[in-house]
Amino acid sequence: MSGAKEVTVSTAEEVDADARRERLVAYGLLAFTMVVWGGSFVAARALLAPADPAQTSLSPSVLAALRFGIAGALFIPPLLARWVSQRHTGKNPLRLSFGDVWRLVVLGQISIALYFWLQYMGVQLTNAGVAAILVVGLIPIMTVLAARSRLGEPFRMIHIAGLALGLTGVVVVTLQRESGLEFTISRDFALGAVFLVSNAVLFALYSTLARGLRERFDPLTLTAGMTVFGALGLVAVATVLGGWSDVASLTAGQWTWVIYLALICSVLAYFCYNRALRVIEAGRAATWVYIEPPVAIIFGALLLGEAIGIAGIAGGLIIALAVWIVSRGK
Repeated sequence: MSGAKEVTVSTAEEVDADARRERLVAYGLLAFTMVVWGGSFVAARALLAPADPAQTSLSPSVLAALRFGIAGALFIPPLLARWVSQRHTGKNPLRLSFGDVWRLVVLGQISIALYFWLQYMGVQLTNAGVAAILVVGLIPIMTVLAARSRLGEPFRMIHIAGLALGLTGVVVVTLQRESGLEFTISRDFALGAVFLVSNAVLFALYSTLARGLRERFDPLTLTAGMTVFGALGLVAVATVLGGWSDVASLTAGQWTWVIYLALICSVLAYFCYNRALRVIEAGRAATWVYIEPPVAIIFGALLLGEAIGIAGIAGGLIIALAVWIVSRGK
C-alpha cells in the first residue's frame, strides 16, 4: 500500500510540475506577444512618417492594405491544409452560411479595415508612444461601456467616475506636444487623438459583435476570415485614395518593418496569444496589454528618437487609474 501511495504522490508532483512548466511557457508567449504588439506602433510610425526625409512615407490606407494583404495571404495555406486534412480523415469541412460570411465581412471592416486605417492616421499625426497610450488605455474602458450598454445593465457611479477620469487622461495626453513639455494644442495632434479614440470605440464594437461568433467558430477560421475580408476592404480604399506607387520606393529597411507588421504582429503573435489563452485565464491575460505603451515609448525613443513629455506620462497614468476603477467596479 505504501508503494501505491508513493506512486500516486510522485504522479501528482509530475502533473504539478508539468502544469507549472506549461504556465511558464504560456507567460513567455504572452510577454513576447505584448512586446511585439507594442513594437507595432513604432513600425507603423517608421513607415508613415520616417525620420529620414529621403525615405518614402506610406499613406495610412496603403500601409494597412499592405500589412493585411500579406497577412491574409499567409492565413490561406493553413486554412486549405486543414480543409484537405478534414476531407481525408472523413470529417465534415466547416461550411459557412451566407449569414456567417456576411458577419465576417462586417467584422472584417470594423476590426481590420476601419480600425487600422484610423489607427495609422492617428499614429501619423501623433507618435508611437501617444498612440499606444490612447488605443491600449481606452480599449478596456470603451469595451466595458459597449458591453454594458448592449446588455442593458445599469451604470454605477464608480463606472461613470472611471469613464470621466479616462476622458480626462485623454485630454491631458492631447495637450502635449511631441517635442517637449509645452502644453499647447496642435490641430493635427488633436485630430490624431480623435482618430485614436475612435479606434478604441471600434474595437469595443467589434468585441461585442464578435461574441457570438467566437462560440461557433474556432480562432483560426474567425481571424482568417476577418483578416481576408478586412484586407479586401483596405485594398479597395487604398486603390480609390491612391498611393500604391509609393510601395515600389520602399527601402530594404522599410520592407523589414512591413514584414514585421504582417508576419510577426498579424500572424505569429496572434498564434502565440491564443496558445497562451489555453492555459492562462482571459481576464488575467488581458491585463498584460498594458505592457504595450511602455514598449512603444521605449522603442520609439531608441529607434525613432521620439520623446514623450510630462503630459503624456501623466495622461497615461490617469488612463491606467481609470481602467483600474472601471475593472474593479463590478
